[in-house]
Amino acid sequence: MAEITASMVKELRERTQAGMSDCKNALKEAEGDMAKAVEILQKKGILKGQKAAGKIAAEGAVRAALSADGSLGVAVELNCQTDFVARGDDFKSLLADLTAAALAHKTPNAEALLALDAGGKTFADRVTEVTARSGEKHAVRRVALFEAAAGSFLHTYVHSNDRIAVLTEVASSDAAHPAVKEFAEDVVLQVASMSPQYLVRDDVPADVVAKQREIFSAQMDQEDAAILVEPDAYMERVRLLVIERAQEEGKELDDPAAEAKRLVTEDAKFKASLEGFEKAAEKLKARPAATREKILDGKVAKWLTEVVLLDQVSVKESSKTLAKIQAEVAGRVPGTRVTRFVRYEVGEGIEKAATKDFATEVAEMAAKAG
Repeated sequence: MAEITASMVKELRERTQAGMSDCKNALKEAEGDMAKAVEILQKKGILKGQKAAGKIAAEGAVRAALSADGSLGVAVELNCQTDFVARGDDFKSLLADLTAAALAHKTPNAEALLALDAGGKTFADRVTEVTARSGEKHAVRRVALFEAAAGSFLHTYVHSNDRIAVLTEVASSDAAHPAVKEFAEDVVLQVASMSPQYLVRDDVPADVVAKQREIFSAQMDQEDAAILVEPDAYMERVRLLVIERAQEEGKELDDPAAEAKRLVTEDAKFKASLEGFEKAAEKLKARPAATREKILDGKVAKWLTEVVLLDQVSVKESSKTLAKIQAEVAGRVPGTRVTRFVRYEVGEGIEKAATKDFATEVAEMAAKAG
C-alpha cells in the first residue's frame, strides 16, 4: 500500500474541503491515488460541503453556559444557512458539543475551539461533516470565554428562540444575596433586550464618538437643507394643486404660479402654512454656530444613553437607569456592580444574501427549462 503522507492529506483537503480524517481514509482506500480519492469522497457525499463553502451562513443558534462550579462561562455562535437546519438534531448536537468543549478546554476563540479533538477528529472536521450531510454551510463564528474573578460570579441568559445569548460578570460582597441575584437577572435581560455595546461611557472609544457625531452632523445638514428649501417646495406643491383643480374643472390657466401665489395670499390655511415654513427657514438662517454644536452635543449624549449599559433606562423600572439600580443594590450589598458582559445575536453584522421573490424564481426556472 502506498504511504499516505501529511502533504497528500493536506492537498486533498484543499481540493475538496472535506475533513482531515475523511481525506486520510479516502486516500488509504484509493491507495494514494488522488483522483480516485476525490471520486470516493464524491460518492460518499462528503463533497456536498464544497458546494456550500462559499455560501453565506447567517442563520443558526447561540448558546451560553457555565461550568459546574460557576467559575467559567462561555458563549458560542454556530451558523448555518436556514432556520430549518438550525432546528435539526444534527445542528443542536454539534452546538451542544462545541459549548461543552469550550468550557472543558477554556477555549478563548473560534479558531481554538475548532482545533480541539472531537473523538479522533477535530471540531473543524465535524463542522465539515455536518455541512456535507445537510448541504448547508456551517460555521463557528464566535466564542466568548469568561473566568470569574475573586469576589465575582457569572450569570447567563439565552432567549427562548436560541437567537440571543448573554454572558455577564457581577462583582459583589455577597453573591448569594437575593437582591444581588435579582440584579444579575435584570442585567442579562437588559442586555438581551436593549443590546448595549459598552458597559460605561469611558469604554466608548473617542474615535467612535467622533464618528457618531459626524453622522449626526451630516443628518442635521440634510434636515437643515430641507427646511431652507421648504418655502419654495411648498409653493411648488400649491402650484401643482392649482393645475390639478383647474384640470378637474376644465379650465385653462395662463400663469399657474401666479394663481398659486394668489391662493396662498387669500386662503388663510395656505397662508399660515407658508408663513410657518418661512419662519422656520429664517430661524435656521439666524441660528448661531454654537447652538448647532449644542444640538450635536445633545444628540451624542442621547446616543450614549442607548449604547452604554449603565446609562440605559431599565426595561424593568422605566424611571431608573441601570446605574441607579446598581447603586441601590450596592447600598444594600456593598461592592455589587456589573464588571463586563457579552451579547451574541445570531447573524448580527452578517450581510445576508438577497432573497428572491416567487415571480423571479419562476422566471429563472422557465429560462433554464427553455
